[in-house]
Amino acid sequence: GGGAAAEGEAAGAVARARAEMLESARSHCAARLGEEARCSAVGTGMLRHVAAIPGGGPNGCSHPGCHRIAKGLPGSWQPVCQWLPELDAKLNLTDAHCIRSITPWVSSRELNLSLVDFTPNYLCDAKAMQRIHFSSLDPSRPRFIVVMRDPVMRAFSEWSMFALAWNWDAERNFTSAMEGKLSALRRCNETLFDQPLLLETLPTEELAEYVQSCYRQGRAMMYPQLSMYAPCILHALRYFRREQFLFLRYEDLMKMSAEAIVRLVGHFSGLHLDAELVAQAVEGGKCQPSHREHSAPPPGSNSSRGPVKGRPMSFSDTSPDAADYLADTGTHLERFFDPYNQMLVRAIGTPFRWRRRDHRKRFLNATEKEAARVALEQRDAQKAENKRKRKAKLREQVKANNEWAKKQKLRRQASGRKASGRRALRAAMAEARAEGGGKLKA
Repeated sequence: GGGAAAEGEAAGAVARARAEMLESARSHCAARLGEEARCSAVGTGMLRHVAAIPGGGPNGCSHPGCHRIAKGLPGSWQPVCQWLPELDAKLNLTDAHCIRSITPWVSSRELNLSLVDFTPNYLCDAKAMQRIHFSSLDPSRPRFIVVMRDPVMRAFSEWSMFALAWNWDAERNFTSAMEGKLSALRRCNETLFDQPLLLETLPTEELAEYVQSCYRQGRAMMYPQLSMYAPCILHALRYFRREQFLFLRYEDLMKMSAEAIVRLVGHFSGLHLDAELVAQAVEGGKCQPSHREHSAPPPGSNSSRGPVKGRPMSFSDTSPDAADYLADTGTHLERFFDPYNQMLVRAIGTPFRWRRRDHRKRFLNATEKEAARVALEQRDAQKAENKRKRKAKLREQVKANNEWAKKQKLRRQASGRKASGRRALRAAMAEARAEGGGKLKA
């Protein structure tokens, strides 16, 4: 009875928070416009680099799902919002709006569609899961596909990406990186550290606070936290039903055929699927995972640039010492993650299990390691050069934006002077008529 009452109270709190959020969204900018408008100074409508466009930027008010772009302001363009020649050639426009982000800004009255989005961050961002629930007209309709890899290998692959491939993390030793992250996790909440059974008993609000603070909103480089799937999933299941989730093991997914994957996703999501769509998905291996074994990259290869035909998009092969790191830390991390893996089974009711071979790699000999290190150094040098070129291009864009804004200002000033001159001429003509008895003298 107590549990049912607690769940009822939590559901009531969720409903109230959802109503407050929707009301806030509806009323935003309404005071300025005097009407209930889909208009906002937040969302993509507030991007500061469009402030040079009249009515744009944080002091303007535009549909929050729209992004303002201008012909002479390349800095306002984005990959999905490029300036098209026909905008000025056919429509005589110098600036325009582009649909940049449909959710959560577009209302059901404006568009009728099914939206597909993907990110590894939402699940472990407690507020994101709450917002998805609050902003859904029918919270029972969203569907979630959660792919989970062996926790040890997932943590290692993420570290490889951010430390070795992208250089976001300065810690180039996996063992040291994990020790530091686990120490930070313990400091975040010593009572709940390594206590999955206690986590399961937390009320929704306290569980959300733990996930939000100790997982840092599901941000990047939370290596052990984001491999502890169960707390995030347990929190998500407080808002959505179990049947709204499709849980898959990464290792199983990589063994499936493209057709099997497409049919599974179509069946689960309820999206339309026919033989033609299946054929398009299978054509050219678009949805076909690689069946190749993970191995060290060949000398001179560039595995950090994304998927290569025949290879999975995984960064776990980036380090020439991958097998050594996994052997050194694997046993300790297995013991740490195992209670959370058991918690995961209890939460989703599916016997998810990973084996030691799921986070083991082949050891390289000295020659192979040296070749891999040389390739890694070459990739680092190339990335540094690409970064230098991007900065130079950005400087050119800023310069072009400033010149465009200056021209716009001069144009407005010139237009203002012309208007002032016309007003002065009309005043003089009116005065002359008055002096001449209504007749304008030459």
